[in-house]
Amino acid sequence: MSDFEELSDRELDVLRCVVASGASNKEIASELSISHHTVKVHLRNIYAKLGVSSRTEAATIAIQQGLVTIPGLEVAAPEPEPVVPEIEAMAETTVAPASDPALAEAPARHNRLMRPFLLGGVLMGLMLLLMLGLLWPGSPWAITTNEPTPVPFTETAIGDTRWSLSRPLPAPQAGMSVAAVGLTVYQIGGETAEGITNSTLAFDTSERQWKERSAKPTAVADAGTAVLFGEIYVVGGRLADGQPTSAVEAYSPSENAWRLIAPLPQPVSGGLALADGSFLYLFGGWDGSNYLDTSFVYDPNSDSWRPLAPMAQPRAFAAGDVLTGRLYVVGGYDGQAELDGCQYLDTTAAANGQWFDCPAMLQPRAGAAAAVLRNRLYVIGGGQGGTPITYSEMYDLSNNRWQVVNTPVLDNAANWSGLGVAVVESRLYALGGRLDGEATADTYVYAPFIFQTFIPAASGGG
Repeated sequence: MSDFEELSDRELDVLRCVVASGASNKEIASELSISHHTVKVHLRNIYAKLGVSSRTEAATIAIQQGLVTIPGLEVAAPEPEPVVPEIEAMAETTVAPASDPALAEAPARHNRLMRPFLLGGVLMGLMLLLMLGLLWPGSPWAITTNEPTPVPFTETAIGDTRWSLSRPLPAPQAGMSVAAVGLTVYQIGGETAEGITNSTLAFDTSERQWKERSAKPTAVADAGTAVLFGEIYVVGGRLADGQPTSAVEAYSPSENAWRLIAPLPQPVSGGLALADGSFLYLFGGWDGSNYLDTSFVYDPNSDSWRPLAPMAQPRAFAAGDVLTGRLYVVGGYDGQAELDGCQYLDTTAAANGQWFDCPAMLQPRAGAAAAVLRNRLYVIGGGQGGTPITYSEMYDLSNNRWQVVNTPVLDNAANWSGLGVAVVESRLYALGGRLDGEATADTYVYAPFIFQTFIPAASGGG
């Protein structure tokens, strides 16, 4: 136990339930007369103290380290100098003539040299058999868990549109942070029917499977989200008491771990976070009393925030992304109405961090989500303030125009707000949100038409 942080008595009780019967969280809660949420907290602490990330790993470590014992399972320590019959037989049949003392001594010396290797092989074999006994289905000591076996999922095309339905979220959710790193889409925090959560889920877009990851330290909804240097930054947000927070936390997918970042200069929820590859930005939001026109930039080298030039008007729940080095902020809510305005911040030295106007969207929208795909800014959903939304839209920088993006989900709903979007390769994923005020678990995938130009090959002449 010296290699691990000591578990509390209650954590040991939870671990025994996992090892002895593979009980689910609900079954453990019933057996120990504690809440389902408390079980999740204990399991998270157990994983952290044992340095594992699953029930199977935790159970294996518990048995190996003697933290939990299983009646009938005893692993005897090997004797220090086991006798290996094969070696003794070899020594008897290969003795050299006594006339050569060096040759006569060789078999015994070979025997002594081989014993440590053979002992090591025997020990490794015992350990392998023990592990197989623990993990092999049907073994009397097999470890069972409530982790479901992955079930294949086939995406379903929605009519003749560019949209399809993928595997849904584990539960209806809105106001969550969504970002993509590699081929994985991460969904963090948000609000479910049970309240604001700190859960972190990873969606493998190749296998179409959701997996639980390390929970966020602070449970929030309506937080800004951006990816910088391979980490997902979750900026501010709304706490369970409805008030905004200044907390900033970063998640590392490669390490499955969270770390604290310098807090914001003020509490903010509903702000828009963007990253340009070097710095992290936060625009607008709500401070608990007022809608904000503020702009802040975070320098990871100094772990500090500083203010930038304010936006033209206050807004929260805006959408946007980085397009050709410019930080676009579109739509939002100013406390009275949903907005259609479009601005971008040019951070180049020549522009000196100034704001510039861009064409207004085709209709006002707040609570939408946006992402850049193939050099176009897609804005999906909206209507958080009650404005009817019948389509999404796309800004094409090449012609400086907004265009309609038909969205089947809006054919049957007046608005779609609080969703999250992320781009993986050539596909845009739109997750959860509120349809007509009701949270949904649906995961939609949009694959825009890819324009290709074919140049006919010139025929050879003779």
